[in-house]
Parts: sequence; structure tokens; C-alpha cells
Amino acid sequence: MSIMNIASTATSAALPRGVRLDQDHGADAVFVETSAARAVLHLDGAHLTSWVPSGESDLLWLSPESEFGHGAAIRGGIPLIGPWFGPGRDGTRSVKHGWLRTSRWDLVSAQPDGDDIVLELTSTKDTATLTATAVFRIGAELSVDLTLTAGEEALELEAALHTYLAVGDVRRIAIEGLENAEYLDNTRGLAPDVLGDEPLRLAGSTDRIVDAHGEVTIVDETASRRLVSTPRGTAKTVVWNPWDALVTGMADLPDSSWPEFVCVEPAVAKDRFVSLAPGASHTLGVTYRIEH
Repeated sequence: MSIMNIASTATSAALPRGVRLDQDHGADAVFVETSAARAVLHLDGAHLTSWVPSGESDLLWLSPESEFGHGAAIRGGIPLIGPWFGPGRDGTRSVKHGWLRTSRWDLVSAQPDGDDIVLELTSTKDTATLTATAVFRIGAELSVDLTLTAGEEALELEAALHTYLAVGDVRRIAIEGLENAEYLDNTRGLAPDVLGDEPLRLAGSTDRIVDAHGEVTIVDETASRRLVSTPRGTAKTVVWNPWDALVTGMADLPDSSWPEFVCVEPAVAKDRFVSLAPGASHTLGVTYRIEH
């Protein structure tokens, strides 16, 4: 019996100390509170909305106007994107970013490992096409690993970890690790371009699919901290912020909120999709840490 089924019988005996199931914004969520960190993980979308290591403020930004619950795409935290990115490679998908982020997931394991808590969730929404497993390691560092397995037919997989990082002021950050990389500019119809040899600083609406898969550091001058993202199994890094012009058309983002976050997303997308044979799997993941 899965932990989710056990929990539905009104007992949390299978959950380790520091882990509980409760409601957050009216939706089912897993709460972690240990000496190392606090976190909130929604079962709808296997969506982590908060990770606060001891002595720090939240790594993740969450919109105060987000929707929650069954079928909702939470605005903020770490949406799990797939099995396609945006409207898909051919631009015809009607559901943006696929169904992983809006489907219900089952909590199948919650285990302590030293000072960390390791949570495993699975989604079986469309097993003929894809099965998915997400593993979250909650501790002084945060690790997220998403494993996607093709179903009965081959799959051209796109996926991303669409992380909203909380920053003091997006106009006063520098993004290190993307220097001299080629990218597609989604604000200009996916026009190709090349980044400069200095850390990236944003000065307007940004939606860049960068051909880079190494470690990225966000230097947050206002908050006096560095957010370090170490990806694995990825090929692209997406950088996004709507800025003041585009935020006004987004119902779940307050108009004044855009300076508070930047999305830096490890991804396999566009020309760097992953070809999966029937039954084959691919794992993409990331580890975050906060430095001063």
C-alpha cells in the first residue's frame, strides 16, 4: 500500500519524523520540517513550492495569486515540465508545457537519510505514453530528479524543471555560467543569438533557451547571497522573466511581482530533445545550494 493510500485512512504511521500530510492553500501537500530544512510539496503536479534551509530565506518564489489543487498549474516553486516544452517542438500542443505539472501524483516513499528527507512520487496518468517518477532530497541542499520512461511507443521527450528562484531584485542579479553560449530568443520568434563573455544581466523581458548544461550561479546583490544550480541529464538552460510589459497579461502574477524572481530552468528541449525507445528512460535533475 502506498503512503498516499495509508494517509487516506487517517494515519501517518508510515511517515518518518518531520514529515506530515496536510492541506496547503486548500490542496493536499507534504510538509517537511527538520533541523536541516523546511519544505512544502504539493501532490498535484509533484510541485515543490517552498524550500527553506536552516538559517536562510526561501530559495523558491511563489505567486500570491496562484491557483492550487486538481488541474491547476501552480505559478512559482518548481513546476515539472513534460513530456513536451511550451507548445511542443512543432508548436501545435494546446496544453502548454505538458501534463506532468497538472496531474495528480502519489507519494510512494518518504525516508530519512542522515539529516535529509527523501521523498519519491510517481505519476501514472498516461502509462501508454509515459510513466514518471520524481525524487526530492530535502536537506541543507535541495536535489530534484525527474525520471521519465516511454510507454508502448517511442517518444521524443522534452522536459524541464521550471524553477522560480526568489531574488531581491531581478534588475540587480548576475547569472554566471552561460557566457558565450548560443541561444534561441523566444521574445523574437526563437531567433538565434550568442551571449556575451560577461555574466548575464537582465534588462527587459527575457525568454532565452540557452545551449548550456553546466553549473549556473545567480549572484543576488540585493539579498547578498548566491544561488547555485548544478544540473544533470540536461542540455539546455532556460532563463525567463516577463518584466513589466508582459506581466500585465498574466492573471496569476501580480503586476508588481516581476522583480522578485527569475526562472533558471534545466531542460531538454527544442533541438536537444531526448529520443526514447519503448520502455527506455531518461533522468534530468538539479541540486541547489545557497552561498554567502
